[in-house]
This record gives sequence, structure tokens and C-alpha cells, in this order.
Amino acid sequence: MALLRTVIVVGAVIALLPSDRAQQERLQQAAVDAAQWTITYCERNAKSCETAAAAWDVFKAKAEFAAGVAYDVAMTHVFKASMDLAANQAPAETSALSDRGTLTDNDLEPRWRAGDQARAR
Repeated sequence: MALLRTVIVVGAVIALLPSDRAQQERLQQAAVDAAQWTITYCERNAKSCETAAAAWDVFKAKAEFAAGVAYDVAMTHVFKASMDLAANQAPAETSALSDRGTLTDNDLEPRWRAGDQARAR
């Protein structure tokens, strides 16, 4: 659907472009002038760009602080809660589990056997 929409928009833009060579050159020159005007904004308005750069630096500092606070909260509360939960769970048969990892006897025993199904019929 997005591809079809893109094709339609591109087709409409191409259809609206001028076919006269003089109009094409005027359109191209207008696009170049607009790009040049945009690129040289800071050369023409140095004070505005300095103010924007200072505001951007303040914004970055605040964003770094907010990220630090969020990280600290996550590490102290969420991570601590999960560690407390793990500490409260008593390990069962730690000596028997050492060679099998975390599997218990129930985990190792299959839920059904072929003989059980044959007997059920």
C-alpha cells in the first residue's frame, strides 16, 4: 500500500513539472537558490545560530541528566527487586543439581511414554 502511494505521489510530481525548457531552467534555478539560501542561514544570522547552539547545548545537558536519573532508578529499584526475588527463592537440592544445571528430577522425566498410551486404549 505504501509503495502504491509513493508511486502515485512521485507520478503526480513528475506530471506537474513544466515541459517547456525555459520554465524547467527557471524551476531548477529557483531550487538552487532556495537551497543556497537555506545553507547560508548562519552566515546571514550569526546571532540566531549562536543562540540556537547555546540552547542545544543546554538541551543536551538536560537530556544526559535525565538519562542518568532513569538509569539510576532502574538499577536501584528494578534490578534490586529482581535480585531480592532471586535471593528469596531457596535453591532445591543444590548438590544434586550441580551436575545437571538447573534441571530437577521432574524436568528430566518425560510427561508420557509410549507404553502409557498403549495401555490407555
